[in-house]
Amino acid sequence: MRRLTADRRRLTADCRPLIAVHRSLFTAPARFFCICLLTSILALTACRSAAQTIARELRLNLGGEPATLDPALATDPESQQVIRMILLSLVDTDPATGAPQHALATSWAVSPDGLIWEFKLRGDALWVRYNPANDRVEQKRAVTASDVVYSVRRVFDPRVSSGFASTFASLLRGAEQLRAADPRKTSDATFEQLFAALGVQAMDDATVRFTLTRPASYFPSIVSAWLVRTQPRETIEENGVVWTEPGKIWTNGPYVLERWSHGREIVLKKNDAWYDAGAVRIARIRLAMIPDSATALEQYRNGNLDSLDPRGGLSADAVDHLREDPVLNKHLQIVPSLCSHYYGFNTTKAPFNELLVRKAFTAALDRETLTTSVVKLGEPARWFARSGLYASLDISDTLGIPFNANQAREYLRQAGYDGRVKRLPIITLGVNSNETHEQIAETVAQMWKNNLNVEVRVNKLDWKNYLLQLRDDPPHIFRLGYCAYYPDAANFGSVFKSKSPDNFTRWSVSAFDQAIDAAAREVDIGRRRAFYRAAEKILVEDNAVITPLWWSSRASLTRPSVERTYAIVDGYERLETWGFR
Repeated sequence: MRRLTADRRRLTADCRPLIAVHRSLFTAPARFFCICLLTSILALTACRSAAQTIARELRLNLGGEPATLDPALATDPESQQVIRMILLSLVDTDPATGAPQHALATSWAVSPDGLIWEFKLRGDALWVRYNPANDRVEQKRAVTASDVVYSVRRVFDPRVSSGFASTFASLLRGAEQLRAADPRKTSDATFEQLFAALGVQAMDDATVRFTLTRPASYFPSIVSAWLVRTQPRETIEENGVVWTEPGKIWTNGPYVLERWSHGREIVLKKNDAWYDAGAVRIARIRLAMIPDSATALEQYRNGNLDSLDPRGGLSADAVDHLREDPVLNKHLQIVPSLCSHYYGFNTTKAPFNELLVRKAFTAALDRETLTTSVVKLGEPARWFARSGLYASLDISDTLGIPFNANQAREYLRQAGYDGRVKRLPIITLGVNSNETHEQIAETVAQMWKNNLNVEVRVNKLDWKNYLLQLRDDPPHIFRLGYCAYYPDAANFGSVFKSKSPDNFTRWSVSAFDQAIDAAAREVDIGRRRAFYRAAEKILVEDNAVITPLWWSSRASLTRPSVERTYAIVDGYERLETWGFR
């Protein structure tokens, strides 16, 4: 704010002589009047234009204090958002579709067996350091394949304790062994041997090779989201845990870290040394840290924010009110997210060991009404991995069991439950304690009562005990949601594989596993999508193992003067592509 005030004061001083000239025109000869008036108007217009330029910093709400700006440690969306603005990854992500795009890597290729991936790096990416003392960006050196190798090693180095190492370690050769090393008992020499065995190598300055333990056609998506955010070795080794502070951190992304006022604000400044700096239209971004959505909304109403993103966070009730606001309803945007919600059946517990009963309960659930009347922020789901993800089904697909109360009753009749001689037992629906999930469960229980004449009792537990129940003895039906780590259908496909720790349905079908494995080996996007469709059909239609409920959405406000994209991945807004209209 002090910088802005000073700039405005200087601007006024620069314009004051012109204003004085304009006032003196009343005594000037008439033949000079038009020329002087035109000159004054042009000068004043220039002053106003300059004032607008100075004031047009992008003001956003990050939502909270980032836990860290170290890519090897960051797991929260706030950290991820800032990190992606200042540090390059090998691959970027299309905001709307999740499709992998070029970033530090300009191309990549995979071996016929799907186990070796090579990425070619661009030659014009630079490490820089912003110097707060002189407000300059100092160029350091080129970004090379060795930086990628160093960064991946830090992720799996047990001495670093990366939060996402366990998620991807099984995929990269040697990563599990490196993670398992006890820092207290492992010598430096042994660590070097483990690093050498890790499946990442710099073939030359511009080529990095990854060796996987199994085929993964979605590997570029993993690389884009979490695994290979580059980290500068020199400043990490020199500064230790404070290497991410302004003035110390080296960066290579579209912005540099100008200021980090902990708990209040992060300020990012355009990096003119970035390889695509000419396309960056916003010179400075201010990221407020307002955790409360009501307070953030008030700040937006008062003109202090240009958008509530990256962390929109509006409640369903707030959205209802905003839709009635004649001005702000034009600022409102509903954006899909990477979370799917479903009810799973315990397929080993009667009566849900019978396929027709599972189909009946799915067909008796009106997801459209549930989403519009109770959930509000979401779309009715007909399969598991939401439409719009890379390699997922198109929204126009007819897959799934639609709502049809008559058909639901027919399924039950075919299963032998005629309502007289053979009746359904009392059904237990398990949910974790949460006002929204409890309300949804009561609504669904009433639907099943109306459409199937069955009594459903909702059993709620706190989250910890709920998870224990799912592991030990899942109820007849249970509520769960799954949020993807990266924007690819593969992230959802593995959830219900036979040995998945997230599969509480106790269901296992080899054809499903085979379809997921085939998709992981397939590089062609069309054939990958076909394999995932086959797997979804087995899951939600042929075997009716789960009842998809809704795909999550989030709501945010953005001023019409801001031209922007909307990312489906938390912590991944492509702010370098935004601008003012």
